[in-house]
Amino acid sequence: MGTSKGYEPPEGKGSPWDTLKRQMGKLIEKPEKNTKVVSKFVKAIGGAENFSSYNKPRSIPTGGGSSLSFKSSTARNTVQGLGSFFSDISKNGLQQAVESRGINIEGKTIDEIKELFIDFFLTPAIDSDSACASKAIETVMENLFNEITNEEELENILSNVIQTEKAKELVCGFYENYIYELFCRIFFEDRTLKTSQSDAEEILEIVKETISTKISGIQCNRNIEGIDFSSQEGSDFVQGILKDILEVLEEE
Repeated sequence: MGTSKGYEPPEGKGSPWDTLKRQMGKLIEKPEKNTKVVSKFVKAIGGAENFSSYNKPRSIPTGGGSSLSFKSSTARNTVQGLGSFFSDISKNGLQQAVESRGINIEGKTIDEIKELFIDFFLTPAIDSDSACASKAIETVMENLFNEITNEEELENILSNVIQTEKAKELVCGFYENYIYELFCRIFFEDRTLKTSQSDAEEILEIVKETISTKISGIQCNRNIEGIDFSSQEGSDFVQGILKDILEVLEEE
């Protein structure tokens, strides 16, 4: 679970954050408020259109003279890198794709290769966004490697990721975990202090399930095979998918 030791949660009576936290407090007794909580969270970080295009940290008022900074560029760049990597594997083979990126998988076990891939895509955790993107990468790689038990399966499965339903894991799967981790990082300790850790965990489970359910119908793998992720087309694609996801989550 993504948490942030010592992180001070957003405050401000009457602010979007204050409204959101009040809604969160009702989730244990009224879990049907789940979509409202997720919607208010998206609105509090700037809304679908704004947040999906933030390249630099944007200061968002939280009330009482305080503010928080958010951006989505780290997450979008990570998805773009994932798409480029797995497209390269599909076209040129695993060995060439890893060698061109300076990744040495020679003599490594499947678990060691998975860890190498995670390390390659990790972003130094300099802020909430990069920390959450890194947590999301770990989850994506764990899911992709779940079915791989030997070297032959490694090549076959990874070569076909971009062409199959597994491509959804690269885009929707990453964004789903990123958004959830961002929510966790901001609110986990705050809820623990106000209620208990078990209550906080129950709230987060409700939020996690809500995010997953609401975006399950989005076609994140549509036409993904033909996209040049290293181009502006790739950048536009990953930003557009994030916007689509956030728009769905913003609906109450």
